[in-house]
Amino acid sequence: MKRVLSACLILIGGCTAAPETAPGHPLGWISGCWENADGDYREVWSAPDHGYLFGYALALKGDQVSFFEQSRIDPGKRFTFNAYPAGKGPSPFREIERGASHIVFADPGHDYPQRIRYAREGDRMTAEISLMDGSRGQGFAFRRCRD
Repeated sequence: MKRVLSACLILIGGCTAAPETAPGHPLGWISGCWENADGDYREVWSAPDHGYLFGYALALKGDQVSFFEQSRIDPGKRFTFNAYPAGKGPSPFREIERGASHIVFADPGHDYPQRIRYAREGDRMTAEISLMDGSRGQGFAFRRCRD
């Protein structure tokens, strides 16, 4: 099992190269590989493909994956963030706010989180999850992944 997971991570890692930004798509700025300062949490987002963005997140404890989530952002008048934590889902969150380099998704009926916000400034990106009123907030600070 460990060997299969390692092989999958190596194959996925080979697909992480993405442009600095994806011109022509309002969420192209999210594309690429992002990790926290410790390198034990990573999010990877594809370049837009026919309006869709595909992503995954991994949390590591040593060389073991302690959490994974697949994600998809669907195009539309308002974007929809679909989360598949541990492969279960989707849990859809609809866009409620968007700027040139940030987006907020929400699902008031979801237990936790109810609100997801991504923002980018240069080679840094932040993600925040919380309840609708901002309580129980948890933030994540990312930088571009090291090669």
